[in-house]
Amino acid sequence: MAAGGTGAAKFFRAIGLSSGKQSILMLIVTWALSLLWLGLNYFWRFASVEVLLAIPIMLLLYALLALIGYIYWGVRQVQEQEAPYANIMVGVIVAVTLLYFNFNLLQIVLQAIER
Repeated sequence: MAAGGTGAAKFFRAIGLSSGKQSILMLIVTWALSLLWLGLNYFWRFASVEVLLAIPIMLLLYALLALIGYIYWGVRQVQEQEAPYANIMVGVIVAVTLLYFNFNLLQIVLQAIER
């Protein structure tokens, strides 16, 4: 593939997911930001309910894009450099686990709001 890449490659680079490692890093960052956001609001309650929900939802969507980006870069690496598929599978397991943690944080917020 050309150095400029496809439209998907340009999209992932534009949102900060320029490689598989960067995608995993951003999954970790989104999880940490969700924890920080919910922790701050738990102790100081400075955001309305709408904002309290909007931030974790946006971080969850970005984490989902990071997972898709990781898969894209992994498959591209397999195609171009004949890397083993096992690398992608291990990374996908880690990425799905982090995405699950982000989803659980959102569920905790939703359950707290219902009470």
